[in-house]
Amino acid sequence: MKVPPRQISTFLRRPPVGIRAALLHGTDAGLIAERSQTLALLYAADPDDIFSVTRLDGDQLVGEPCLIADAAASITIFSDVRLVIVKGRGSDLLEACKLALASDLSTSFVVVEANDTTARHAVVKLFEGADNAAAIGCYEDNDTDITTLVQQIMARDQITIAEDAIRLITSRLGSNRMVSRMEIEKLSLFAGKGGSLSIDEVSVALGDSASLTINDIASAAADGDSGVLKHTLAKAWHEDMSAIMVLRGCQNYFQQIKIAALAMANGATAAAAIRNLRPPVHFKLQHKMTLQVKSWRDTYGSEALNRLQDAEITIKSGGLDERVICSQCLLGLSLRAKSLR
Repeated sequence: MKVPPRQISTFLRRPPVGIRAALLHGTDAGLIAERSQTLALLYAADPDDIFSVTRLDGDQLVGEPCLIADAAASITIFSDVRLVIVKGRGSDLLEACKLALASDLSTSFVVVEANDTTARHAVVKLFEGADNAAAIGCYEDNDTDITTLVQQIMARDQITIAEDAIRLITSRLGSNRMVSRMEIEKLSLFAGKGGSLSIDEVSVALGDSASLTINDIASAAADGDSGVLKHTLAKAWHEDMSAIMVLRGCQNYFQQIKIAALAMANGATAAAAIRNLRPPVHFKLQHKMTLQVKSWRDTYGSEALNRLQDAEITIKSGGLDERVICSQCLLGLSLRAKSLR
């Protein structure tokens, strides 16, 4: 069976009686590991107990595809269920999983963590089509998922957290569930049980605040969102950032837009052009930048870079308020972005 996203949490609490194996696949390795641990604890008080838990990897199964079935059939000493945990590439797991699902799994439960797979991979289709198994996709958390995770952890530790601090966390995390959980747990420890967290405290605790703020400024300007631009600029000035630093960061951002636009002119899709940029664009910004490239392509990207460079030269010439010059330049780009839509 294929477990729909909205039913995954229910499945992880209590898998259907007839399901004796679960495949965890997708792009979020941390979420795969977390859900594997959740399932393992349903069938073994201690997932590291070698007397009732067997661990296998894909390299072992290539030469001996019967190992999963053999492990599932082995007798446990301190448990009623033999737990088998398997990790490996989908191509290495396929034959072993076919044999396992065709065997008697009534006294066992098999958890398979597959990497290097897609939703169309043969091993995924195998689990989706089996009566005694389930396939669960594990993909990057969206903002709602991260918000829920923050609220759960903070409620558990009786911590009061500002709404804008939660929004900041969701904008920074989500590419890996394990990393997200660790970062949120660190914030909880920072606040202490019964404490509180402000947006400034969260920004400092998450680290790299300056570069992330500049990315937010550049994205808001390229997106034509003057409201967000004003807010992020105010934050930059509050943190005593240099206007030259902000302009240089925005130049780098628009340079990436220009490079992506050139790739599109040579036949690449917008999404592929963004994915291939180096250094990589933060995954939370990729969708926005994909839309921004479509607006700023052709000569418009060069126009934006020229404006940013002119603002830097004006500031270096002295005699004028650097924050005013920087803010005016970026507001002009924001208004230009609106006209390009």
